[in-house]
Amino acid sequence: MSSVNRWRRLRRSVQLLCLLGFLILFVATEYRGEDRLSWPVSLLFRIDPLALIADLLAPGAPHLSLLWPALLVLLLTAIAGRFFCGWICPLGTTLDGCGAVIGRGKTVVKPGWRQIKYLLLIFLSVAALLGVQLFGLFDPLAIFLRTLTFALYPTYNLGANALFDAAWQHPVPVLSPAINQLFPFWRDHLMAFRPPFFTLGLFTLLIFLCILALERIERRFWCKNLCPLGGLLGLCSRYALLRRTPSRLCSDCALCASACRMAAVGTEAVRKSECIRCFDCGDYCPYRRVAFSWSPQPRPEVSTDLTRRGVLVAAASGLLIAPSIRIEPDARLHNSTLLRPPGAVDEAEFLRRCIRCGECMKVCIGSALHPAFLQAGVTGLWTPLLMARLGYCEYNCTLCGQVCPTGAIKELSLEVKRKTVIGLAVFDKNLCLPYARGEECLVCEEHCPTGKKAIIFDERDVTYGGVTRRLKQPVVVKSLCIGCGICETKCPVEGVSAIRVIHEGESRRQRDASAGLDGY
Repeated sequence: MSSVNRWRRLRRSVQLLCLLGFLILFVATEYRGEDRLSWPVSLLFRIDPLALIADLLAPGAPHLSLLWPALLVLLLTAIAGRFFCGWICPLGTTLDGCGAVIGRGKTVVKPGWRQIKYLLLIFLSVAALLGVQLFGLFDPLAIFLRTLTFALYPTYNLGANALFDAAWQHPVPVLSPAINQLFPFWRDHLMAFRPPFFTLGLFTLLIFLCILALERIERRFWCKNLCPLGGLLGLCSRYALLRRTPSRLCSDCALCASACRMAAVGTEAVRKSECIRCFDCGDYCPYRRVAFSWSPQPRPEVSTDLTRRGVLVAAASGLLIAPSIRIEPDARLHNSTLLRPPGAVDEAEFLRRCIRCGECMKVCIGSALHPAFLQAGVTGLWTPLLMARLGYCEYNCTLCGQVCPTGAIKELSLEVKRKTVIGLAVFDKNLCLPYARGEECLVCEEHCPTGKKAIIFDERDVTYGGVTRRLKQPVVVKSLCIGCGICETKCPVEGVSAIRVIHEGESRRQRDASAGLDGY
């Protein structure tokens, strides 16, 4: 077996191991009975150079203590080339595997398409410099994790629960007892703490399927032409020391040009910025001429496909679009229920730090966090929102701050978290049963988790339907309410809750909630 062949087998093994490792970390991003996560579950984004750039361009101190592995990836790329795309990236591995199943297109896309990823990178960088961070929308690692979190993982949990329920309700000799014995382990280690559900699940899945469908046009179409992370790594690898020989197509054979998944081998030279060091060309070569070796190269072997006009247009687009987005009215002005997780930094900084990975939503115990569509403005797509009617922020949970890779959500101690104000609960007296119908209801007060109840009762004589009786009417103590949302979640009124959490008095805006009673 040739050395290139051995490297190719090693690369495939590393791809599978990395993918398996990321899936293990993904499953471990879950509440398992303790409030501390012992696994580095956000590792995938700590090695993400786009997350690093987003963090560096955001206001405030950079979080290099979290993101230093991304610097290491860039350094290794400058030495060994664009290996991340061929060996580590889970989306690239998924495209390789799914492409073999769904089939790969034979279309030869023009080389000019390759410049799109560089132009997109320039546009995103200029926009981020001007205060509009959109890296998370196009980051392949975020796309991969979002799809798992919002679409595939809930589907998997639904199917697993259905299977175990069927085995319990419809016993089949031998098979059902085996499944029932397996259930405790599967439930405790490989399933969610509670059945997950998210908004935008179908939308997120369709985006992912579109990327997969591009394989029908050309192999690794996304990686080759559209991926901004691939563009960044390609620029870093232009002077890489790991070189391929021969450095161009042989005169008597052009098999590399048609077989290379990244179209990196050309008549002039091998494009280092496109080569992902997959080592497949060693197998394709019928004469066994291809080899890889370490050798310094004073200049890049071939220029990128960028044109001056393209660079100017991409930069100008960022210069124009970013200010146009920033002059839009603050979404909080017209959306009083725009709530962020506890520990989230101020909204402007939050939007510039959040990489839209979905880790905080995946780990949320109370199913409170869901991806935003337009509730937080056009730049808030896929950022976490606390939707209290769907779920609540667990009083004794600090998991979301533990998994955030960019500092958009600060890690809080349990004591600090319990005092962190997310918002304020307010009653709609036209819906609340004691106010609107004269019916006794104690649900909100019973579920309020604060040490000293943030919901108390005001006993009054109420006349309803011609009958007067003594009735307890709930009142929110503004100075005690932290906006966890459990009262809104548990409110028995159908449809819109009679008590809603608004973003008044958020701790992240450094405002002290004024003392007093709501309604007094």
